[in-house]
Amino acid sequence: MLWIIFTIFACTLQAFRNLEQKHLNKKLDTLTVTWSRFLLPLPAAIAVVFCSFSLVSNQFIFHCAVTAFFQIAGNFLLLRTIQSKNFSVGIAFYKTELLQSLLLGIALFNQHISAGGFVAILVTTTGMILMSNLNLKKLELDKAALFGTLSGLCFSISAFNLKFASDQINEIGYNDYAAGATTLMWVVLLQNLIFVIVKSSQQRLRQDLRNLLVSENRSSFLKMSILSFTGSILWFIAFAIGNVIYVKAVGQVELIAALLISWHLKEKYKTREFVGIFVTALGILTLIFFH
Repeated sequence: MLWIIFTIFACTLQAFRNLEQKHLNKKLDTLTVTWSRFLLPLPAAIAVVFCSFSLVSNQFIFHCAVTAFFQIAGNFLLLRTIQSKNFSVGIAFYKTELLQSLLLGIALFNQHISAGGFVAILVTTTGMILMSNLNLKKLELDKAALFGTLSGLCFSISAFNLKFASDQINEIGYNDYAAGATTLMWVVLLQNLIFVIVKSSQQRLRQDLRNLLVSENRSSFLKMSILSFTGSILWFIAFAIGNVIYVKAVGQVELIAALLISWHLKEKYKTREFVGIFVTALGILTLIFFH
């Protein structure tokens, strides 16, 4: 049951992180905002990688590299989704990561779920669609839908590789919590290496670092980094000790957190959004019961 608690806290922090990302993205380019998620924990990542380098396998490093790449791609596409005029449609497609994880897990990664778990996932997905204001009658394949779907796919792929990496390091004596934290540090280091290469090729490395640290951006950068890193620790541990598909299902509570934030910002609600909250909560409770 601990993975459920970690997941709920992680996706709540993620909802607030996305809000900060949205604010920062109004001032900085999408790639720099994506990088800012992974920059603050870099010193800790270097220390952990240095201490564990001689212990880990090439397969572990490979899965960490895949996780790093697809997390970057997923976050970049998510920001493009948030920028879109068709925000609700894009977010709805981003949240299809649950169904994508289900299909990928069963088809490619030998994951198994119970009949009750499958029903709970369908109920949760229905609630997500209701909360997103997705209108199937007017649905067209626009950029928001495309970016949202691809973002969900990227996060699904990264989640499975994260799980595989954690399993690899479990085999050398790390417990689930240490495995999750160590995997996170390796992923953070690799993500920063990717960004340094990209920013250096653009000849924007120093300039974009300065832009993040100027007084008008510093507060948003620090808040987002702390929220992101804390949430990531919880996510990685949840994936290390739980079933990827079930973790993704409980992670739909992020939409409830997002709607509560929206309510706090005095944005208007629709009746179907309240219904969606109830249905999503019902699906998550059903999943917990069957699990």
